[in-house]
Amino acid sequence: MVKRQRIELIAGLCIVLALLVAVLVIWRGPLLAFFGDRERMADFVRRQGRWAPLVTVSLHIMQVVIAPIPGQVLDAVNGYLFGPLLGTLYSMIGVMGGSFLAMGLTRCFGRPLAERLVGAHALNRIDRYARRRGPLFFLVFFLMPFVPDDVTCFLAGLTPIPLVELMLIALVGRLPGIAVANLVGSAVTELTLPQMVIFGVACLLLALVFWWGQERIEESLIRVIAGLTGKH
Repeated sequence: MVKRQRIELIAGLCIVLALLVAVLVIWRGPLLAFFGDRERMADFVRRQGRWAPLVTVSLHIMQVVIAPIPGQVLDAVNGYLFGPLLGTLYSMIGVMGGSFLAMGLTRCFGRPLAERLVGAHALNRIDRYARRRGPLFFLVFFLMPFVPDDVTCFLAGLTPIPLVELMLIALVGRLPGIAVANLVGSAVTELTLPQMVIFGVACLLLALVFWWGQERIEESLIRVIAGLTGKH
């Protein structure tokens, strides 16, 4: 009887995971557009009232699993709406939930699922450096800004590194960047009009530079990470 209940539980979890993957694959385009619009996200979260913390955590989980999407926009929204401390807390809960889901999905269903969700090219770009390297590579990767750390969650799930260790690495590595993004988001309301203009122009220029040379910038940073962590 216990064995039958266990089989039913595993079957139920598999069905839920299959439905989740189907939703992500079908609605990936609209979700990508939503996560790229800061004002749209902020307005959506604000309208949820007392459910806003739960909504923003859920959005962060989706943002990780629909990788590669920069989470800094949602982090800044959290800082803007909830302040730097609560915003960071909500962001971390969502990021860790999403990281666990991404790592767990690939560990259960293998590389084909990861390639379906994030693309073979995105995985291969990191994999050729991550291969033959251990936990230190992933720690430095999560600490480094402007790299596709959400994609790395899927790749980390394909390694033999224990899931608990990977989650600890993600926690330590992702906290500093998330805290800074929330702090920046919370400080926006305190800026004067000239400061807001300067800040907006600087963000726009940074976004344009990154958009123009995103793959080359990421490739250079990944090489730096590989050089720092060495081979095992």
